[in-house]
Amino acid sequence: MLRLIRYENLLLYVQLAAIAGVLVRFAATRLHRTYRFFFSYLIVLAIQVLCALVIPHDTNLYAYSFLATEGLIVLLYALIVLELYSLVLRDLPGIASIARRYIKIALAAAILLSLAVLQLEQIPQGTISRFFTFESTIVCSLVFFVFLITVFLVYYPIPLNRNVIFYSVGYAFYFATKALALFLRNTGHQWDKFGLSLVTVATGCLIFWVFSLSELGEQKTVVFGHKWNEKDERRLIEQLDAINKSLLRARK
Repeated sequence: MLRLIRYENLLLYVQLAAIAGVLVRFAATRLHRTYRFFFSYLIVLAIQVLCALVIPHDTNLYAYSFLATEGLIVLLYALIVLELYSLVLRDLPGIASIARRYIKIALAAAILLSLAVLQLEQIPQGTISRFFTFESTIVCSLVFFVFLITVFLVYYPIPLNRNVIFYSVGYAFYFATKALALFLRNTGHQWDKFGLSLVTVATGCLIFWVFSLSELGEQKTVVFGHKWNEKDERRLIEQLDAINKSLLRARK
C-alpha cells in the first residue's frame, strides 16, 4: 500500500509538470485565446492536483476541495465539447449551430436523468459517491458527442489545421478513458486501480499536447481520416456545403 501511495504521488507530480508544460506552451503561442475553455480546465485541474498533493485525503477539507474543483471540471467538460465542435466546424456554421443545440439538449436531459437516478436510489451513499454517479451520466453523454465528431473527422475530408486534429484526437482518447473509469467505479470496481490508470492516461495526453500543439500548427492545414479519390472528396464536400447552406437558410 505504501508503494502504491508513493507511485500515486510521483504520478501526480508528473501530471502537474505536464499541466504546467501545456499551460506555458499555450500562453507562449497564444493558443489560450483559441482554446479558452480547455485552458481554463487545465488551470482548475492543476489546482485539483495541488490539493491532492498537499491536503490529507482522509480529511473533510480534501473532500470539499475535490467536490468544488471536480464540479467546475464537469462544467468545463461540456464547454470544451462545445468549443471542440466550434473549432472543427468553424467553416460550416449552419451544421455547427445545430450540433451545439443538440449537445445542450442532450446535456440537459442527462442532468435530469442523473438527478432522477439519485432520487430513486434506495441505498444510502456518501456525497462523493453520489457526485460520481451524477458525473458519470454527464460524461457518458458528452463522450457520445466526442465520438460523433471523431467519426465525422474520419469520414469527411475536411481540411483542418494540425492543432485542431491533435487536440481532438488526444481529447477523445482522454475523455473516453475518463468515462470508462467512472463507469467501472460506479459498478463496484476498485477505484484506486482505475483512478491511477486515468491519471496515467491523462498525463500521457498532456505530454502529447506539449509536443504536438504549436503556433505553426494553427497555420498548417491537413486532412485527417479516410483517403478518398478526388471525385468522391469533391462530392462529399459539396454535400456538406449543401447541408450547411440549407441549415443557414432554415435558421434565418
